[in-house]
Amino acid sequence: MRIVLAIFAALLTAVVPAQAQPTTAPCGVVDAIDFPIDDLVKGYDDFSLYRPRFGGNHTGVDIAFDRWGDPVRAAARGRVTYSDIAGWDSEKGVVIVEHTFPDGSIAYSLYGHMEQTDEIFFPSVGSCVERGQIVGAVGWPSRGRPHLHYEIRDFLPDDGGPGYITGNPLAEGWYNPLDFTALWRARLTPAFVGYATFELVPSVPPVHMDGGQYVIASSSFIIGVTAPDYTLWRVETDGVVNGLVALPGGRVAAHTRNGQVMVLENGRYAAIWTVHGPDAPLLALGERLVFATDGGGLAAFDATGNTLWTLAGIESDSFTQFETDGQNIAYGVRAGGGITWRLVDTDGQVQAEHRLGSSAVMAPVGDGSWLALDGAALQRLAGAEMQPVAKVGLPAGRAAALSADHLGNSYVYLGDSDSTLLSYTPDGALRWRVSYPVGPAYLPPLLETGGGCWLYTLDVDGMLNIFNAADGALVRQMQLYAGGTERAMPGARLLHADAAEQLEVAAGFLTTLLLDGTHLGGEAAACLMG
Repeated sequence: MRIVLAIFAALLTAVVPAQAQPTTAPCGVVDAIDFPIDDLVKGYDDFSLYRPRFGGNHTGVDIAFDRWGDPVRAAARGRVTYSDIAGWDSEKGVVIVEHTFPDGSIAYSLYGHMEQTDEIFFPSVGSCVERGQIVGAVGWPSRGRPHLHYEIRDFLPDDGGPGYITGNPLAEGWYNPLDFTALWRARLTPAFVGYATFELVPSVPPVHMDGGQYVIASSSFIIGVTAPDYTLWRVETDGVVNGLVALPGGRVAAHTRNGQVMVLENGRYAAIWTVHGPDAPLLALGERLVFATDGGGLAAFDATGNTLWTLAGIESDSFTQFETDGQNIAYGVRAGGGITWRLVDTDGQVQAEHRLGSSAVMAPVGDGSWLALDGAALQRLAGAEMQPVAKVGLPAGRAAALSADHLGNSYVYLGDSDSTLLSYTPDGALRWRVSYPVGPAYLPPLLETGGGCWLYTLDVDGMLNIFNAADGALVRQMQLYAGGTERAMPGARLLHADAAEQLEVAAGFLTTLLLDGTHLGGEAAACLMG
């Protein structure tokens, strides 16, 4: 579902508190941050992982396995507050460094299970270290293979700490070091505007409310959060939440896989009822809530649970798309080796119905029309008629994606073996064709165009790509943290851009970022077009 961030600028004061300037920073303010070792294992993240052997949840990440004696480097500049070669007894030594950040906040990085060597020594307490300075060597603890235990937290400057706790480390003063590092790398760029971070990983995209708050769903919980990280309320549903949308007046509606529907206002129940159907999201059009129903149909309700209309199905529960452009509802149902695609108005009347191929994808244009990528054919739906736009050459793969800017230019990611990305004018002329920077994935990238200056894409692994929309040149990449393989939630990715190139992005893990696209992309000729 696409949401235009027309209220983005008005929300900034609510999302981003005024930044305090550090009053004291004896070793300087952090201006860059890195990881303490190179060659992190992709996808590995055991932060908060419960281990019965230790009776608790892990407060850090274990990295650099079997690299005994390799140098460990300070993640950022700071002051050493603890340094003991026997800080964890037979579990080896610990160094803690205090870091002062540009907003005045202080965090402590901890490097555990370390040893000294003939050439590597621990720094002394009170000394200053710079990013990349060696603070110890990977050690060999008594209860495991050689590795580094790495933490970032906001307390315990002079204590090695427990390593494991019974509760959620994020609620007790620890940060996920991988997410924290990716967040601060973004915050230290001119493009940074604001952020929100959560104590639980969202299972569907976060919802940005009119007042600036966020509401997330994590498994069976719905949680209200004031940015950047203050939990306001928490409500438990009857099962895993598969749909979450904002309603006017500061309300939010949620739907679970068990069929429970809740409308909440500031964490209080406003309405509750049941709608059964396939595992699909719900849509909001003003006060109307639209649900996918069994058999490929739809049902609409008002915010109190009264039925407004129902639409008979297409004898299939396999929804391929289900979204709105704010005026109509578009959805596809897979059946009989192809996709039946419908466009439905807010009163439940079918405006158009077409039979498409098995890998077809749709995208709204913004003027009420829709684009369809059906195999190798790009078509436009205007009214009830499909009109050919262009032949894209190779047939689209199952991970294809499609978008259009406010000028009517289309952007097509084919999801083919060559990772083709191309753009067409509204009348079907090829503007450019390039190779996408990564190979095909099991899910397509999210695509957004904002004001038409840049094409933004967000990959499954959290890579944000910025292309010049005029010629397809890759301008910049920013790596966001998408979570380890055990807790990655690619279905919770979020990518929205408004006409002023203000960008809201979440990689499917703990953090949602607000960015200024004009700083991400720099000066692009496409911006002069409108």
